[in-house]
Amino acid sequence: MMNHPMHLHGMFSELENGERQALVRKHTINVQPSKQISFLVTADAPGQWLWPNPSAKERVMLPRVQRWLCLVAAPLALTVDAAGAQTAGSSMQAMPQKRQGMPDQVLSQGANMSASPERAANTEESGINVILKSDEPRVPMRDPKRGITMPGNTMADNDVYHQFLFDRFEAIRAPAATGLAWDMHGWIGKDINRLWLKLQGMRLFGKTEDAKVEALWGHAFAPFWDWQTGIRRDFGGGPARTWAAFGIQGLAPYWFDAEATLYVSNAGRVAARVRSTYDVRFSQRIVLTPEIEANAYAKTDEAREIGSGLADLRLGLRLRYEVRRDFAPYIGVVWGKKMGKTADFARAAGQSATDRQIIAGIRWWF
Repeated sequence: MMNHPMHLHGMFSELENGERQALVRKHTINVQPSKQISFLVTADAPGQWLWPNPSAKERVMLPRVQRWLCLVAAPLALTVDAAGAQTAGSSMQAMPQKRQGMPDQVLSQGANMSASPERAANTEESGINVILKSDEPRVPMRDPKRGITMPGNTMADNDVYHQFLFDRFEAIRAPAATGLAWDMHGWIGKDINRLWLKLQGMRLFGKTEDAKVEALWGHAFAPFWDWQTGIRRDFGGGPARTWAAFGIQGLAPYWFDAEATLYVSNAGRVAARVRSTYDVRFSQRIVLTPEIEANAYAKTDEAREIGSGLADLRLGLRLRYEVRRDFAPYIGVVWGKKMGKTADFARAAGQSATDRQIIAGIRWWF
């Protein structure tokens, strides 16, 4: 006969007692044949709020919901009869009304209460699940890769997947021009190794001012972080340039999407690009996304009107409404400024070094 798993609804998250020690870390417990267990869940001290600075009404209503859940769901005496022979006569074991004298480290009690402590500690023999205090430090949830460890749940899932995201496809309205801008990236591969394609560009006055195409190979070296290497090709705004690309891309602490790439051209030029975005969710559908991007070059490229040093800085703010998760129209504003010699090239051509745009577009992926 085999063990029967019992699912503890809602117990996946971490609970702590007054000494900041983790009490509950189990999601499923096994019940041996012909064994009965009762599971009691309590909380010795208030925890943290899910969101900062809750209102007075939220402070009142949330504990009421928590108490209701504990009264209805958690204290139920869950009885499992694996053999099935005693189903009609079996009943839930009553929960104790008082916990005086019950040690904090024991949260579950077995049907055989007369068993010795030594036997009760042996879950293989008694079928009783005992959860002890944990010395592990509190999980810093600011870090996306940190969480509650669930050993034994590895999956044999190594299929090939893909995604193509049109992050920006927008119409531009500037004081002196109208145009179109786009930013798309897609990938195909498995969890560790992927092929990436990135397209970015802008058309003003009916011609392509700047366009970039990147083909990269990405390798995951840490949770949510990839090394990327490949080639980049620049079009528009002068002669085409080809670069070798080396960089990283991932999800930084506090949930910032970040990427940093170093480029080396076939003519010995060196460039760098950094970019970061962050999603501020006002609701399940309304999302505000601030963005920052900067480009720097080691040498002046007069043919493309790019100066050495920090060449340009762009700040964007886009508000989208997700009609579906994979489709969202948006509006926003973009502020850009050319720096140093790049600004001098723009002024010499009769253009402003500062650019302000009102944008409207769509974002979709498949």
